[in-house]
Amino acid sequence: MTKSEGRKPIKILFVCAANLCRSPLAEIIAEKLSGGAIEAKSAGISPAYCPVYEEAACVAEKFYGADFSGHKPTHVLEYQLEEFDHIIAMDSSVHKALAEMKSVPKDKIVVWEIADPCGFGIEAYERAAREIEHELEIFLHNRELETGTLRRSG
Repeated sequence: MTKSEGRKPIKILFVCAANLCRSPLAEIIAEKLSGGAIEAKSAGISPAYCPVYEEAACVAEKFYGADFSGHKPTHVLEYQLEEFDHIIAMDSSVHKALAEMKSVPKDKIVVWEIADPCGFGIEAYERAAREIEHELEIFLHNRELETGTLRRSG
């Protein structure tokens, strides 16, 4: 996944419940692995105003070289949502909450099913990160198919 010359980055807002682990991890993963093709932010439908979970910070640093120390949970409605190309709900319950918010553009919502790793140990956070990477690859591949920008090999 790399940024194509002359193309502006895809703007994605990743949304989970508390904005403490899944959506911030998705933000980091998307920016690190896309080579500039994605400009990502994260938010929560009900942000928890406390420090990011230690396991999420550990996974971010260990696998992506990212520092979570400056992350501050943000409510989804604090963003200008029309500025995003896609709003990715990290699970169906987050999608349901987003769909009920009047100011959320429904045509921009994409739903993934990434289990909340909170309380299930470091392995659950590592699994969530791998699932996010996998979903991101599928998402970008499908987007390239839709826009006709997929390069054929050979």
